[in-house]
Amino acid sequence: MNSVKEGFELLDSLGISREVQHLFSAGLREDASGKLIADYRDEKGRVVDQEILAVSMQKMSSCGILHFSFALPENVRTLYISDAIMHLIFMVQRKIGRIDFSYAAFLMAGAKMDRELIVKGMDQFPEGVKIYTLFGHSLIGRIRDCKVQHWVKGLNGSFRVAGNKVVALFKGREFWMEVGEFSLRNHYRQVGLRQTVSTCKPIDKNIDNFYSFS
Repeated sequence: MNSVKEGFELLDSLGISREVQHLFSAGLREDASGKLIADYRDEKGRVVDQEILAVSMQKMSSCGILHFSFALPENVRTLYISDAIMHLIFMVQRKIGRIDFSYAAFLMAGAKMDRELIVKGMDQFPEGVKIYTLFGHSLIGRIRDCKVQHWVKGLNGSFRVAGNKVVALFKGREFWMEVGEFSLRNHYRQVGLRQTVSTCKPIDKNIDNFYSFS
């Protein structure tokens, strides 16, 4: 069921076009019961966890990464980084008529967000590639946006929540911000750095990610 002509039965039922299914066919496989499975791998290429989608459930991966592109790495112009392949699939489905994804690459990180794995995954693409993150409107999603941006710049930082504030420890200093105001944009303004990573989220903040539209 992995060819462009056949597609995936479950994605068909969810209204995902065959064009979009083709873009993601390299990262998905279908088992005998019709569940979709995405294998997440460690630095040695071993499968360490799986993302699974069935009719009534979505199981996220806790560790490892999954990355692929139909374009050669040197031809990739945009890199989309998310915590789940299904979130990316539904984003692309909503934007396929307005954005050309022919030269896009996709990188999915498990909940552990292993810095070394993600940086290694990003490093295979050209230095000037445009990076978008899809981690949702939740606070965890916004913190993940910031972590990816730090790693792109070769930096690091840690975050914790104290009451209704996010406390960022960055370059030996603490930066405090209200939870409701915290975002990659506001965090980078606060620490005085230029933002180079863009976030891709539904306009409606009541909808955490594009998969929620389904």
